[in-house]
Amino acid sequence: MGIKPKERLLSVLIFIGALVLLFVVGYPQYKQSLPSQIRIGVDKSFTSVPFYVAEEDTTRQYFLLEKIDPVFVEIQGNPLQGLKDGQYDIVAVPWYWLMLSPASNGDTIKVMSSIEIKSARGLDAIVVPAKTKITRLKDLKGRRLGYLASDEYLINLILARMAEDKITKVIQVPLQAEEIATAFADDRADALYLIDPYRGYHAFNGSQVLMEGVISFYVVPTMPYAAIVMHKSYVTKENKLAAIRIKTAVEATLSYLARNPRVARDMVIKLNGWSADDELAMAMRTPDYQRLAEVNLKNVENFQSMLVRRGIGTCGIKPSEFLFERSAFVR
Repeated sequence: MGIKPKERLLSVLIFIGALVLLFVVGYPQYKQSLPSQIRIGVDKSFTSVPFYVAEEDTTRQYFLLEKIDPVFVEIQGNPLQGLKDGQYDIVAVPWYWLMLSPASNGDTIKVMSSIEIKSARGLDAIVVPAKTKITRLKDLKGRRLGYLASDEYLINLILARMAEDKITKVIQVPLQAEEIATAFADDRADALYLIDPYRGYHAFNGSQVLMEGVISFYVVPTMPYAAIVMHKSYVTKENKLAAIRIKTAVEATLSYLARNPRVARDMVIKLNGWSADDELAMAMRTPDYQRLAEVNLKNVENFQSMLVRRGIGTCGIKPSEFLFERSAFVR
């Protein structure tokens, strides 16, 4: 081979090597510049508000800042089962279900933040129509008690304790979110067990509060209501960048909501299609949004102990075992 052909071959090899080097160096940067599409399970309650605020709030659009392309998937049935079935990548689920079944085919479901109902705030109540003969809890005997279908586990816990006070034969009426607002007008129930925002909505519209702070009285003083969860593998495999982005965005939103609870109330009013009203917003009370570093495991363990005493849960699952560590989200 002559000198010139060798020079041409060398030039070609140098060019190919430069392209390979450019790809090796540039592709990771290019990939990080692309938005991460993340499927998010949502409903119209306070548990899904952080996701909507992260996308829509005009002050700080955290999803936009973190390069997240959210795909909202309406929750149908058990949200934990939906996560296990792959319907979405992240969702808020009741701690109750999580403590009973934290794993999926050997892949642990892990918690990245939590939502609590504190007794001092009275986020839940049993309410009755403005005109009713029900004036005390014992009057619920033989009456229809409506509730949000997804809160059935709470109703079962509450009614079991009420039975100890001889409040029995209560007829359970599970309702969908869109049925709650008109449950009395449509004669679907004689009383309703509600957690905010629905408690506040009914109080604003004239329903009477029969008992407030039902959870704290009958179940546990402070209720770990919902956990925002993902699969452990979602963080450790090819989706790690997306997991880091969604955690950063959600935690920033939770901090923002802690400082601006009115934003959460306004968002839930919008999601439910209720008429915006300052008095309606003020009638609602927001839950305690906790970031990963703030999750109160003691309250979760107290709730678990109560379930164990009632023969529902098991001591074999330690809540700390399915809580993400902050080191898992290091880039």
